[in-house]
Amino acid sequence: MLSRIAESFFWIGRYIERSEATARLLAEHHQLMIEDPSVPEDVACAVLLDALSLPAVRANTAPELVKAIIGEPEDTSTIIGSITVARENARGVRDQLSAEVFEALNATHIALRRGMVSVASPGVALHRVVERLQVVHGVIEWTMPRDEGYRFLTLGRGLERIDMTARMLGVRHDQLWPETGPPATLRAAGALSAFLRAQLPLDGDSVRDFLVLDPTFPRSVLVCSGDAEKAVRGMYQLGASDGGALLREVGLLRSQLEYAVDPSPSDVDVLASKAQAAAGRASDCATRGFFRQTGTIVWSQ
Repeated sequence: MLSRIAESFFWIGRYIERSEATARLLAEHHQLMIEDPSVPEDVACAVLLDALSLPAVRANTAPELVKAIIGEPEDTSTIIGSITVARENARGVRDQLSAEVFEALNATHIALRRGMVSVASPGVALHRVVERLQVVHGVIEWTMPRDEGYRFLTLGRGLERIDMTARMLGVRHDQLWPETGPPATLRAAGALSAFLRAQLPLDGDSVRDFLVLDPTFPRSVLVCSGDAEKAVRGMYQLGASDGGALLREVGLLRSQLEYAVDPSPSDVDVLASKAQAAAGRASDCATRGFFRQTGTIVWSQ
């Protein structure tokens, strides 16, 4: 597979996951701000913007926050920006994708560009965005062959999911809103039903431990690190290789999480922070090993 095609698949996975996770987080955070104004709006806005690496954006009220994070196509840290770039990457490798994947992603892009999210009342519209992106995920799973492109896409998705989960935990909803914050965090991760079935106490420490280390929930950091490792091993089996640097990085991350024994709440926070850093290093390894051009061929006459 050409490096530019592999890179496009990798970033399709990352940007689709980023847009979905950002939409989920914004919907729940906005709802907390509206329902419980005990936290000053400017503080609540600053916390979320900082977690999403948007500290330069000015937003002091809930509508301003929604407008900033829905964003513009030029900013890939925002919802519209992530979907726009995912769609552009998909357009570049359209002959490698099933028609259903591109059509689902393109429909989501068009709907957002037409302004389907209302700044004044964004909750329902953001959930519709999430539903559209879940359709994209489903079409990918049902129509893409398990070739190199799929492996690069799932690697990007797994690394982005680790990064976005760590960012979500960094908001610390449980400290800002002690009663309503923990269930909001679970809803933002799509984990509320799974958490309740586990019959764990609904407090901040238990929620953070579940989202980082639970071995059965598919969006936990532990499971996502395992998925990333499987994707890399699948790439190697299909002939792609970078000398093993990427496998060492994701394998070490998975083993550190898997063999964490009875961690304290502070240890869980450290693990989440280390996982986010490891995901960044793994992304850099993928760029160096598979995507970076090694030179330009000069043809002589």
